[in-house]
Amino acid sequence: MRSRQYYVATAVVCALTLVYMLLRWDSVPDPIPVHFDGSGNPDRFEPKSFLNATVLVWIGVVFAIALPLCVPPISLARKTMDVPAESTLPFSEATAQRAELLTGKTSTFIAQTVLTMTACVCLTAVCTVIPDIPFSGFLLVAAWIAFTVFIMIQGVRLTLTSAKAVKAIPTDDDEKVRNEALRFAGGMGVYNEPTDPMCMAVFPTNPSKLQINTAHEPGRRYLWRMGIALTASIAFCVLIAVL
Repeated sequence: MRSRQYYVATAVVCALTLVYMLLRWDSVPDPIPVHFDGSGNPDRFEPKSFLNATVLVWIGVVFAIALPLCVPPISLARKTMDVPAESTLPFSEATAQRAELLTGKTSTFIAQTVLTMTACVCLTAVCTVIPDIPFSGFLLVAAWIAFTVFIMIQGVRLTLTSAKAVKAIPTDDDEKVRNEALRFAGGMGVYNEPTDPMCMAVFPTNPSKLQINTAHEPGRRYLWRMGIALTASIAFCVLIAVL
């Protein structure tokens, strides 16, 4: 499946969950349990309303929107900027291919994470609000354990397969020049090199990690986008908890 198909499936899961909860509205208790203690017993309640009943679904929607924004756009791999005429750093087709490949694999992993996490969140919303779901406790535990195991396996698989696939791309002469000049750059996912025309790169010292060039506006714009998306999603959860 492509990333877009995972996101379409995520939207369908959220929509079906909302429809199911509306169809079972008479089974939703009043007040609604919104918090549970360590034993699984409800210890906080809120008046019955559509928002209180579906709040977990909306939290899932927020994170389903925020997480994809943390993946750099694949176009950034070939985005070039004007640099000083005396710059000796060239654009490298091999580097661009590596960045595109790694971005695509990361995008797929995030899309899979979004779908499976949203499914677990929606299942949690249904099982905690509608009391007559059979084996709801077992379903929740099994679902979240399966999600955790799946993400761990996929994360390890992403790291191993990405590094292997990236290394399989032949090095061109331009990349050799870049690797020599930028051998001490990167490491934490970002580097600052105004003389590099590329906005995103992959270095041989860490072939499974994308490196964003913060010297150029497109790179900084992506980092701002990621920061705002994560901050906004966390702020939304805090706001829901406070209210």
